[in-house]
Parts: sequence; C-alpha cells; structure tokens
Amino acid sequence: MVRPVQGVFAGSPADFNGDGRDDIITFTHGALADVYVGLSTGSGFLGGAKWHDFFALPGETPLTGDFNGDGKDDIVTFTQGTSGDVFVALSTGTNFGPGVKWNDFFSLAGEVPAVGDVNGDGLDDIITFTRNTAADVYVALSTGTGFQGGAKWNDFFGLAGEYPGVADVNADGKADIVVFTQGSTADVFVGLSTGTGFQGATKWHEYFSLPGESPRLGDFNGDGATDIATFTTNPAADVYVALSDRQGTFVGTSVKWNDFFGLTGEFPYTGDYNGDGKDDAVVFTHNTSADVFTALSTGTGFQGATKWNDFFGLPGETTL
Repeated sequence: MVRPVQGVFAGSPADFNGDGRDDIITFTHGALADVYVGLSTGSGFLGGAKWHDFFALPGETPLTGDFNGDGKDDIVTFTQGTSGDVFVALSTGTNFGPGVKWNDFFSLAGEVPAVGDVNGDGLDDIITFTRNTAADVYVALSTGTGFQGGAKWNDFFGLAGEYPGVADVNADGKADIVVFTQGSTADVFVGLSTGTGFQGATKWHEYFSLPGESPRLGDFNGDGATDIATFTTNPAADVYVALSDRQGTFVGTSVKWNDFFGLTGEFPYTGDYNGDGKDDAVVFTHNTSADVFTALSTGTGFQGATKWNDFFGLPGETTL
C-alpha cells in the first residue's frame, strides 16, 4: 500500500453520509487518484462508488474527519514532502466536493499526520507527530473553512519507531494523543488534551502491541471513552483489546476479543459499522480478491468474521 513511511493509521471516523454508521473508503493513488466509498447498510458495505476523481496522489497521506462540523465525514490529504500542503474535500453525503487547500505548511516528510477534535468544538483538527529526536507534536485547529497555522501542543511525545494516534480516551469531549512504543517494553502512553495543549506523557498500559502488530483506537464497549486494540496480523491472527477506565489506565491485562481476524498482509481498521455505538473491526485482504470482512463488537468481544464486500481495496490502494 501507499502509506506514509511509517505506515501509521491508528483510526479516524468515516461516516460519509451522516447516517450514524461508519463506511469504508479507498484511495487508488496512481495517475487517476480516484476515491471510492462503500456505504454501510448495517449488515454489509455497498459496492464501491466513485466519490472523487482526483484526490491523494502517490506519496500523499489521506485521512478522514468531519472538518466543517456538519455530521458528515470529509477527506483530507497531506502532501508531506517539502511543501507540506493540506487539501480537504468536503462530503455532500453523496460525493466529495473539490479539493481545496486548507493549510500550506503542515506535516512534512517523515512526520505522521492524524485527525481528531482536540479542543472539543465539534470540528476535527489535524495533528502531526514529528517522530524525530525532538518528538514535537503540532496542531492546526479547524475553523470550518480552513486549518489555522500549526502550533506546538507537546514538545516530547512519539519518538522515531513508535506508533502514535489521536482519540478521546477519557471521554471529556477532547481528543488526546496516544503512542504505542512497541519494541521490547510495548508501553502505551497518553497525553491528555487541555483544549489548548497536550499534557505530559503518562503510562496507561505497560505491555500492549508488540513489534509487527497493528495497534488501533476505538470505543469498543460503547461507554464513550476510546479503548485500544492490537491485531497480531500473523498466522494466529489474534485480536486483543484493553478498555479505558477514563482515569489513567487501559484496564488490566489485555483480553483476546477474536482469535482469527487479520492475517499477515491484510490491513485491519476500526469503526462503528452497524451504528450501535460500539466500534467494530474490519479487515481489507488487499489481494486480487479484495475482500472486506467485518467482526462486530458485542461490547466484550468481536464476533466471527463476516464478508461485507467482495471487491474493495486493491493492492497499492489506501483503505480506511
């Protein structure tokens, strides 16, 4: 797949028509740079429909979020490189409008961009982790029609090789920053949002998501606080979850929520695909069959995998 060098996608919302169910999206990149959406019916994803015919060129990093606060998630692409331009295409509910530059210098090459409403105003903002020795975190707040200039919200969070993400882990309405160190310690640190900055890193779990696994963020039990999941993406294909207690801990030893979901080479993601308030798991096989399987959350585990689409997200595309 064409992804940022780090291959970091911890999760972002994808309800493009505002019906309360998350959908799936694929960015083809290449010369055409088409964008296809598969809307959720609550029990499957419709066949992919083209929602944009030129967005997210090769080497760019596309993500999703509701940047104008109308209840429908939009698309954003970070050109990265040296220009650091950021383009947004707003959702109409049936397609994405034209790509418009919302910021002209944010998230350079080698950085990891993310999306979340960090100040709790109902508009998703953009965040970038420099992931170098400085380990700075910058935020550009959304005005609804553009992103403000980048401001430093934390000066030491997310080192090179760590896996950062953004989500509201304490259910206060403001998205926080999370990092999975992976490596030998496999710690998980959180920097809570104050609305104007991120607090210093606090350890919320001391052994979760080992090297080679794919960590994700989502509210898997529907209590309003974001939890953590990790997909082993190996022949065992286990999925583990640790729930947030909102107070400073992803609770206890991680618990296996599914014992066969997300094989080696497949791409797992999370979202509320049936609209019941609990985030589920989805996996894109990313092979010639291009199947999409979903495992719905019961609040205490993920059900068995069910095929929700049989041709979506080919090799080389970015699927979310």
